[in-house]
Amino acid sequence: MLHFGYRMKRMLRTRSAIFWAILFPVFLGMVFYFMFGNLGKMEQFSEVPVGIILEEDNDMLVELLKETEIEDKIPMFEVKEYDSREAAEKALQKETIYGYIVVKSDDFPLVVKESNIYSSLIKTFLDQYKQNYALIEAVAAEHPEQVGELVKKLFSNEEIRIEEIALKGQDKEPYTQYFYALLAMACLIASMVGLENGLQVQADLSDVGARRNVAPAKKMKQVMTDFLASLLLYCILMTGVLAILVFVYKQDFGSNGGLILLGTWTGSFTGLAAGTLIAVVTKGSRTKKEGINVAFFMTSSFLGGLQWGDITYILEKNCPIINRINPATLMVNAFKSLAVFGDYRQYAVNLVTLLLIGIVFLAVSILKLRRTKYASI
Repeated sequence: MLHFGYRMKRMLRTRSAIFWAILFPVFLGMVFYFMFGNLGKMEQFSEVPVGIILEEDNDMLVELLKETEIEDKIPMFEVKEYDSREAAEKALQKETIYGYIVVKSDDFPLVVKESNIYSSLIKTFLDQYKQNYALIEAVAAEHPEQVGELVKKLFSNEEIRIEEIALKGQDKEPYTQYFYALLAMACLIASMVGLENGLQVQADLSDVGARRNVAPAKKMKQVMTDFLASLLLYCILMTGVLAILVFVYKQDFGSNGGLILLGTWTGSFTGLAAGTLIAVVTKGSRTKKEGINVAFFMTSSFLGGLQWGDITYILEKNCPIINRINPATLMVNAFKSLAVFGDYRQYAVNLVTLLLIGIVFLAVSILKLRRTKYASI
């Protein structure tokens, strides 16, 4: 218990950790606030123009697009029909539409120019429609007499209308994604603390490490004590960062503030584990390990959309595996799915994946440290 408290005090005395954990995200948040604060207020929601190319007749899809509404009976989509892909692509490039759907007999591919809240609404609608379409086909194959009743329930019941799925969250401003990416970066900055923890259990990199390696305490106990103490303190720091973004910069992350906070704690866990892994696995001096660590959380943040919001869409189109394993992207997608769409399932999938990555990082670090031997200390 004494060692647990000592680790927390030592972290508080580390000025660089405090700066990177709190002051840097808060400063960057202030920059975002002045850049985007008024832009979101200037943009009021209006119908999302979406193109339709009917290679096969599908009156149901077209009618649903036209009839879907949001609050105050405002139509969600403005449907524009095109005779060819060339015409739709031309309209897309001119930004007359935010995307177009090619209606085939067995598929409904969606083409968008960039990833934003409007293209996300189209995709969410289409995903829900595909699920219902597949369900109807399955029922028609086994119980055709029930198809009529199923269609009535699927497309007449207000509880499953697409607007209830698409906009369950409170956040509808496209620029909030940069604040999601900022939160993700703040969580990954915990890797600096994890790096310091990893360095201080290695006898060849610090005097503290040398003393700890000759101590009778087991290596795993030392590592876990350091890790848990740092995690507790960093979770407190992230709670403060989130509070500043909400109460000072007036960012609305939706009505599920507790789940957003849980996401930052999970991200902090993975950030700490990543720093520990870098300290233990990579070879070289302290300076080299620190450089690799900074490159890690900055690269992950960039790929998560911190500097360029469209990067996640480009990766999804060309190399989607990066979005599935990049810690910052997982956090951003979790926050966005919860705050924008109210999709608890996708939120859970992203956070569980993030947690598993952190557990793997930590487990590898402990195994590596337990196998490390020194000729002399």
